[in-house]
Amino acid sequence: MRLLLIILFVFFLSFVKAQIDQNAQIEIKSLNADSDQVSKYSKFEIGFELPGKLKKSIDDYLYSPPYNRAGVNPFVSWDLDVKATFTHRKSRETHEAIGFYYREMKRNIKGNNWIDENTKHPIRVRFAPPKIGEWIVKIEVFVEGNPTYSSQNLIFNVIDSSNKGYIKIHENGKYLERGGEIVVPTGVNLPFPYVNNNLLYSQDRDEKLNIDAWIQFRKMVQRYALEGGKYFRFFLHPSASDVEFEELGYYYDRQNYAWEIDQMISFCEKNDVMVDLNMMIHSNFMRLGDYHQFKYDYTDLWHDKTVWPYKDINRISGYSKAFDSKTPSDMFLNEEPMKYLKERTRYVMARWGYSTAISMFEIASEPWHINEHSINHDVPYDSLGEKGNQARKAMNYYHREIANYIKDTIKHKNHLIGAVGRFPTRPNSIFSHPVYNDEQYNDSTWFEKNIDIISISYYTKSPSKMVISKKGKDINRCEASENSAACVIERLQNIYNKPVLFGESDHGDGTTKCSGLQGNQIDIMRYGFTGAAGHYIWSGFNYSDSVNGHKHPYDERTAWPGIINAKDFFNEKWHVSLLSNFDEQGRQKSRYKGSTEYLKEQQYIIDSTKKYVAGYVYNKTFNVNTADRELEIDSSSTCFLNNEEFSTPTTITWKPQKLKIEGLQRSKKYKIRYYGYMDGAFLNEIQVKSNIFGKLKLVHPALETKKSENPLVWYRVEKME
Repeated sequence: MRLLLIILFVFFLSFVKAQIDQNAQIEIKSLNADSDQVSKYSKFEIGFELPGKLKKSIDDYLYSPPYNRAGVNPFVSWDLDVKATFTHRKSRETHEAIGFYYREMKRNIKGNNWIDENTKHPIRVRFAPPKIGEWIVKIEVFVEGNPTYSSQNLIFNVIDSSNKGYIKIHENGKYLERGGEIVVPTGVNLPFPYVNNNLLYSQDRDEKLNIDAWIQFRKMVQRYALEGGKYFRFFLHPSASDVEFEELGYYYDRQNYAWEIDQMISFCEKNDVMVDLNMMIHSNFMRLGDYHQFKYDYTDLWHDKTVWPYKDINRISGYSKAFDSKTPSDMFLNEEPMKYLKERTRYVMARWGYSTAISMFEIASEPWHINEHSINHDVPYDSLGEKGNQARKAMNYYHREIANYIKDTIKHKNHLIGAVGRFPTRPNSIFSHPVYNDEQYNDSTWFEKNIDIISISYYTKSPSKMVISKKGKDINRCEASENSAACVIERLQNIYNKPVLFGESDHGDGTTKCSGLQGNQIDIMRYGFTGAAGHYIWSGFNYSDSVNGHKHPYDERTAWPGIINAKDFFNEKWHVSLLSNFDEQGRQKSRYKGSTEYLKEQQYIIDSTKKYVAGYVYNKTFNVNTADRELEIDSSSTCFLNNEEFSTPTTITWKPQKLKIEGLQRSKKYKIRYYGYMDGAFLNEIQVKSNIFGKLKLVHPALETKKSENPLVWYRVEKME
């Protein structure tokens, strides 16, 4: 009997101890300088110390042998799930946020590395309060699915600010807005730290990223903002910015990258700069990476050494290793790896999803590279048969699962979610891949309910890429067989009811040198009149690095002033007011003095009152072939255009081939103001009267053929009272 009583007593003590552990209190602390002066939509951050027992279990995981770890993984929610509830005291409005594991880092310039600062608060929660007044926050902690710790209430006060909040979709469904006003994201891709010892091409599997790579990158972001840049696109890439690659679910050794992104986003918040954040670079799901990204493709597949002389001695993706897979689509089509992909997404959203400086999240870049072998030109996504169906299904499934996870499971509603695809330029195409017959699986990602934006990747050096075909006389209407950028966008908007944004576009590999970056300027000045919601140029970040031998023929950052001027032009109040009342889009191309090619084009947008128009007119004999007159071009050059008329610089005047604007008020006087190439400076003003059919002659300045002059001009039309 005595032994039985002792056993019962020990059991009782164990039960009480378990209950105490299960209901133990943790103390949360505001990490803001002043919790009574938190600005509306700014970062409010809280943290807490790890209780001893939990800290030991987490340390057991973090410091145990790779690929065979014990203890509690603080990066996956089935081991550690931290939930915060924020309640606005007056309105009782509530918001939920997710906690994440955090390492406080410090740059060690002399040691060329990052140092762990040993924070007392390794679990953090971030929130951007949308209302002024008092807020209450409480935290619950679940360990291995069990409610284990909770906090007392913490009260903080929010004051007003000039922050306009998150970017949303405008009520017209075509454009984006912030703070109730249309915004047109116009900028560049600043993908990730790229020069210095960027690990992209490293043949040393144990090489660490030099701290200078991130120093130079952040300086580039700061310089871009200082020059007036407001929008850029950024990628999570395993070489310098991703939270996971070598080991599944283990983000500890990549906390220096996450810390650097923290600093970048904080800078953007303070300077009202917006980041389009792409969450997965396509090399992660390639069988063999393109552009020599073999260090960070999916597996250890190799190719002919005569093509590339090195062996692939680099570590394979954690997903390839964990599931003994050589095929990237395996991680998208199977439940177990998908669980980890969702946790990776959860971490990204927990750490940066609070920020109003993020304009949108894209789920993955260039999905058509799935399962691709870049050297053998094996592209399953565009192929018939089982391999093609598997590739397209994998990307469709991944986008659907991640978008639904973000919006429905963790209930993150603040940011727009984008899905990247190619521009479906064929007249009747609605998908970003070829469709052959009913037996083929179509990647219908853009139809998914939780995908908000169609993000396009489009490369071609053709000067006619904006208006490829236009045969009819009704220049304000898309014809059945018409193949123009505006009509593709209109078709996509009508089918998917979503804005279309160019996440990246340019002229293609090797064409930067052709025009000294003038091709970028031609593109950025035209896309804004197609109905596109925004546009990011690709070639705007490369530059030579003399310290580490990175050679590039141009400092592409010299293109920024023209791109920034385009951003300013498209976001002026006059222009965004017109877009708010968007009514019609028109486009027209014209021959010139007996030419067989259409050497001149215009595009424009008319508002619903028929009083205002914005557009451009462009001389297509200024292009990648002709912009740099000192460059010798032959048929082997990437600058070559197999067209004599496009390769012959020709000054073009407004007549004898007259362009016209249609759909205006009848028999009314309008003034047309013209603005110059590159700097957007005012050129002149002309007054013209519309005819009885509401058509207006576009009397424009001579379109020259030198980048120092005006091969392209913007115009604004306004009805005279």
